[in-house]
Order: sequence, then C-alpha cells, then structure tokens
Amino acid sequence: MADTTILIENPEVVRDIQRLAQRTGKPAAEAVAEAVRARLGGPPQPTEAQIEERRRKVARTLAEIDALPHLGEPLTDDDLYDEDGMPR
Repeated sequence: MADTTILIENPEVVRDIQRLAQRTGKPAAEAVAEAVRARLGGPPQPTEAQIEERRRKVARTLAEIDALPHLGEPLTDDDLYDEDGMPR
C-alpha cells in the first residue's frame, strides 16, 4: 500500500488541498499527510520491536557514557554559584 498512488478527481478537494499546501507553505503531499495524521490522532504508535530497538540504543549510549573516564571531583553548587546564587 505504501507505493499506492491516489488520484483525486473531485475538483473541490483538489482546490482544498492546494489551499492547505499554500497556507502551510508545504508541498501538497506533506500538508495532506499532516492533516490526515492530525485527524487520526497523531503519528502512528511505534511497534514493540521499534520500542525495544530504541531501548537497546539508549542502553548502548548510556554504557558508552559510563565507560568515559571521570576527570576530577564532581562540581558542587559552591563551585558553580556564588553566595548570592549567581553563576560564577
């Protein structure tokens, strides 16, 4: 279905699509896609497989961050702010 071409033969609908594209400043296909998604309630929900892949990517990124060397002592509020709470 992703390669399906949709032919719209209703001139009023075509004019409305053209007005929507002009009003949004986007190509007609993009303007229609956004309007359809808004009507359907937003973008499609990710599948469980997509969610799991995102979790794996986050875990890999966190592991990379955790593997970075720790240089010096962590900064405290006293290091960052003066007695009036202003940044140093």
